[in-house]
Amino acid sequence: MKIYCLIASVILSFSTFSQKSYYFSDPLPSATSKIASVDKKFYGTYKSKTGTISYQFDEDGVSIISTSISSISRESIRESSVYDVRGKYIFGVLKDDSIRCVLDDEYYYFGVRNIDIFIGNGSQNILTKSGTSNVYFLNLFENGNYVPIQLEFKGGKVTMNYFEYDLESTKFDFVAEQKTIDTQYQKLVVLSPTEEEFEALRTLGVFDLPRVFKR
Repeated sequence: MKIYCLIASVILSFSTFSQKSYYFSDPLPSATSKIASVDKKFYGTYKSKTGTISYQFDEDGVSIISTSISSISRESIRESSVYDVRGKYIFGVLKDDSIRCVLDDEYYYFGVRNIDIFIGNGSQNILTKSGTSNVYFLNLFENGNYVPIQLEFKGGKVTMNYFEYDLESTKFDFVAEQKTIDTQYQKLVVLSPTEEEFEALRTLGVFDLPRVFKR
């Protein structure tokens, strides 16, 4: 059974009380490697294969771009003074702009673009740079601690390797400084590795859940 960094909380049965979830007390590889953005040569919008989510890297930091599908009935359009459909576009959803829409039965469907700040503009997430020129880490802030995602830029793509481990893993036992917090359903282990210990964790394959985004 695996646990991934994107799962913020998992309700476990009482029989799994001894299982552990791991976090880090500080951004990795170190707080001193904190940066505002990736190198300029990596700027751009990187899309997933499905196209439902993208990451934008620029001088302002990192943003997540997603599209949510919404709909509005033909009756609502007719009775509304706000919305209007002209040809294949709906007006009134966005200020001073239109969105392409599709009519299906009695409803117009359209995609609304959402932009969430991942790094920058007050976000508590922290971007750091590793010793390798094309490798970075997104440190996700969760309840006072961090969960890292490894980024590797190569050939017009970025591979996001998520923090992943077996619930019964012993890979982290060698980290000298760690604190265990008992909760009702599981144990939370907060690690404070040195830079050398963190590099050792990387070689043990704790970032082994890749997802590729193409620019």
